[in-house]
Amino acid sequence: MDDIPQMAGHPIGNKAARKRFISRTLWLTVPGTLLVVGALYHLAPPLEGVETLAERLAMTLRWLFVAMLPYAAVCLTILVQRFFEGAHNPLAGGESETLRVHGRVLGNTLEQLIWLALCLLALATLLEPAQMRLIPIACVFFVFARVVYWWGYLRSGTLGRAPGVQLTFSLNVFLLLLVANLLVRSLLTGRV
Repeated sequence: MDDIPQMAGHPIGNKAARKRFISRTLWLTVPGTLLVVGALYHLAPPLEGVETLAERLAMTLRWLFVAMLPYAAVCLTILVQRFFEGAHNPLAGGESETLRVHGRVLGNTLEQLIWLALCLLALATLLEPAQMRLIPIACVFFVFARVVYWWGYLRSGTLGRAPGVQLTFSLNVFLLLLVANLLVRSLLTGRV
């Protein structure tokens, strides 16, 4: 999106201003994500009862339920708001701006949840039992990041979602790279 003449003077109205606005939180959210997840990983004791692959997958699925809670919360919020607004037909275009924001949050949360779930399910097959504490840490951090995203979007519009996007994306990219690293290592050692 280029400059928006109607929004002159507001950060959303100018492409360079939007980039500066979004960049303001990058220095904190990206390294902060890695620092918090790393610190929690080192502070949390290893989990018990996750020695077999079946146990690791079952535990991961249970924690993915926790990670799904923001998605469920947005779904229920949309349900209630549609009822009270009378915006029962999403194709009719009668939603409020807040309801449209909830819909965008819903779609983005689903996209990020799929990414998280696939990475965590893959990790459950690649991590050693003592490393499985990463799964609940990632799921709880994901919930935190999605709440920050939702709250920021509602509070400050499109640009307000930046910290939540950065937190979620930092977590998911970290997990993606971790899975790729462990997968390559397992292929090279003939473990797959």
